Amino acid sequence: MSRLDRWRPPRGAVLAAALSGLILAVAFPPLNLWPLALVGLVPLLALARRLPPRQALVAGWLWGLALFLGLMYWLTVVFTNYGGLSWPLATLTLLILVWYIGAYAGVWACLLSWWGAKKPWVLLIAAPLAWAGLEWVRGQIFTGLPWLPYAMGLSGALPLIQSLELWSTTGLGALLVLANVLAAWLILPRLEGGRWGWSQAAAAAALVMLLALGWSWGSWRLQQVRALQAAAPKLAVTVVQGNFSLRELWNRGLRVQVLQRQMDLTSRGGQQVSGRPWLVVWPESAAPFYFLREARLSRPVLEYARQHRVYLMLGCLGAIEKGKRLQVSNRVWLLGPGGEPRVFYDKVHLVPFGEYVPLQQILFFVRAVAQIGDDFAVGQAGKTLDVSGVPVGPLICYESIFPELARAQKKNGARLLVNQTNDAWFGRTSAPYQHMAHLMFRSVENRLASARSANTGVSGFVLPSGEVTRATDIFVPAVATQSLPLMNQMTFFSRHGDIVGPAGLIVGLLLLGLSAWQRRREREAKDV
Repeated sequence: MSRLDRWRPPRGAVLAAALSGLILAVAFPPLNLWPLALVGLVPLLALARRLPPRQALVAGWLWGLALFLGLMYWLTVVFTNYGGLSWPLATLTLLILVWYIGAYAGVWACLLSWWGAKKPWVLLIAAPLAWAGLEWVRGQIFTGLPWLPYAMGLSGALPLIQSLELWSTTGLGALLVLANVLAAWLILPRLEGGRWGWSQAAAAAALVMLLALGWSWGSWRLQQVRALQAAAPKLAVTVVQGNFSLRELWNRGLRVQVLQRQMDLTSRGGQQVSGRPWLVVWPESAAPFYFLREARLSRPVLEYARQHRVYLMLGCLGAIEKGKRLQVSNRVWLLGPGGEPRVFYDKVHLVPFGEYVPLQQILFFVRAVAQIGDDFAVGQAGKTLDVSGVPVGPLICYESIFPELARAQKKNGARLLVNQTNDAWFGRTSAPYQHMAHLMFRSVENRLASARSANTGVSGFVLPSGEVTRATDIFVPAVATQSLPLMNQMTFFSRHGDIVGPAGLIVGLLLLGLSAWQRRREREAKDV
């Protein structure tokens, strides 16, 4: 056998990996065919049982690549329409990114094959924990990219995501992998020509029990949270969706019209508000200029807040003095009902290659090639804004995909999350719906209501139960108003953070070391 053959899976395995990964994509938003997530890993488990570690690595890699091609195809729209790349170059860039993300599934399949994927302890213990550990790593290294963790395949099953308040996406993902393991235990013996025995009966019973307990506990907890929501104090919140193309938004000659449309929409949303305080949320870049520094454009907004006695959160450009120069920030200003600027929040988790260049000593050429200006300034993690005594946690753009950012705000007293974004980049793809789904998970993890204002949608609200209300269509001007509950209960996740992910990584590394030691001893015994 040549060296290449040691890495090359059989054609049937390649086809099975690619097709199963691609099909699994429909379990995620916006289609939300969540039952597929319960069996989506079964083909990968079958390959890990039958293939040697190197071939399992390649097959798992192909599975992950196909899955994220189906989920993140929309990046080609961003790269071509706004990044100035040709379609071939945009496709190549997408392939490189999903090649990286798919590597995690490849490593997982390789580990299972190396540990012995037919051993019960490997399937029941190592497989779920290793998956959780690898997903946690994906959310940390290279600034982190936890877009659509496996647990989000259950976003269409509201009772099953209630346990996020205990262990976030890594814990729920581990349970979902366990369900796949039990399903594989039922399915694979028959496909491999064997017969069902007592172990298959036990797996069937365990799978039914796991799903029944998860659904029944989640339904019970859902009713509890709904009762707490009803009893909690409320804050009237209006989210505004101006629906401007990026070209319109950053056209200097249209700035007055951009502000006026958002003020008109706000007035329409305010017709549903009785009493005060009233919080209005405009999207990221709603004021496409240096707010307060450009007095002529800032004055009408300040006057509007004063006349309507409204707390107004608006996205804008910020400028921070660094010696003799100014550093740009992605900023949210909170205006008070007297028309006065109260406090601002600068974005904490910047977009790589959009708002800063990572690893500048190595990637020094990227700034010139991609025409990226100076790095944006970084804000303070966990910072909250006070709205009439209610601490509000701002999350700008894709900060909503990072569990630790919302948790930091919850620990600092936040009783409401606000996500302001501009998803015009994504076009009419699945990305705006995927982005919105992450906010569902942040709400359940911390049992906080969330308001989302997106320039082109999806805008709307998420209750602490995870239920999405008054969601808007995309690419239409829209406004929505709702009285949101201000809950103050600390969840286990809010107090202790992600425990399952780091624990899974530690267990995986220990098992890796133990397996290597055992294999070395076996080789030494053979040599003797």
